[in-house]
Amino acid sequence: MKYLLTLLSALLPVVHAAGGGFATPGDFGYQPLPLEPPQHLIPAGEREWHITGSQPLRARLQGIKGKWGNQATIILRTPSGRDFSIPAYALSNADLEAVSDWLKKNNFEEFETYREGTSLVRVVSVIPLREEYFVSLIRTDGSRVTLRTSSKPVNREYALRWPLNAFWVTDATLEMLRRHIGRKPAGKAELPIATTTDEAMLYAAMHDAGIAVLYMNRRGGAIDNAFRYYLAHKPELVALWAQHMVFMIAYSDDRGIYPPECHENALTLALTYSGTGTNEAGYSNTTHELAGIRLAWLTNTNSLDYSVKWHNSLSGNPHQQKFTTNSQNGGASVEGMLQLRNEQFHFFGH
Repeated sequence: MKYLLTLLSALLPVVHAAGGGFATPGDFGYQPLPLEPPQHLIPAGEREWHITGSQPLRARLQGIKGKWGNQATIILRTPSGRDFSIPAYALSNADLEAVSDWLKKNNFEEFETYREGTSLVRVVSVIPLREEYFVSLIRTDGSRVTLRTSSKPVNREYALRWPLNAFWVTDATLEMLRRHIGRKPAGKAELPIATTTDEAMLYAAMHDAGIAVLYMNRRGGAIDNAFRYYLAHKPELVALWAQHMVFMIAYSDDRGIYPPECHENALTLALTYSGTGTNEAGYSNTTHELAGIRLAWLTNTNSLDYSVKWHNSLSGNPHQQKFTTNSQNGGASVEGMLQLRNEQFHFFGH
């Protein structure tokens, strides 16, 4: 009996693999998907602030507007939740020193533009996109923003004369951004992997991330092995993906057919993000039709297919563009993955 139980327990993963479905973080040696709100900053401690012409105020630093200096605006929040905007010149020397120390702890730098002024940010990542940079930033209020900037130096007169669907940034900002291109990740880079659509959508909403669904064909097949090899040898790209997306990794069964939960996920995301891929058009939301869906493009054993959904994604200069919802589909070959080319799997549809 003991031998029989041991045999059955050994066969369970095989049965699961044959049946297809979504991978778990443990399948790739990763930690479970964190579903707590992200903490991008080291928070400032509550302290007593001394403001010119006012009584001392007990509050916590919430953020800064404008270029750091006397003309900057300091945002304070009291224990009762009330916010105050205080000009930096009205603070005491001790207050200014506390603000400066907090900025240094969080590695803030000046993001200077020709048309929209200067703000303090922490750079998360910089990705070259032809004539522009795709930049992810953390602002002093703890929020995250992704945007596009110019990648070539221009003078102020040129920037003011020619509008751009991105930020015209100064030479000093360009130098700062270039320092972050190709930066190596600290520690082990792990993909955030969701096992259900609800998990993926919750994580994406909290982290301002896209949802990337990878259709891997069969477990242990050519695509699966090549993808795992790629993850092991390109940690810097894994770190970039982790900053911008949550992943759902789908496997087909031995017949090359993806199970109903994979099709339900594809339909839910297509309807939620108001867009359909080539093979998603015309689906009706009924159990009978879902059970019969088979995405023919997903059974190609020589190609990894993917779909990426972006919700409220900022494309270009936020002073000129509104938040949009995007859908992107594509594929990559086994040979492309094994060549470990940087341009593979960027998944950025901006």
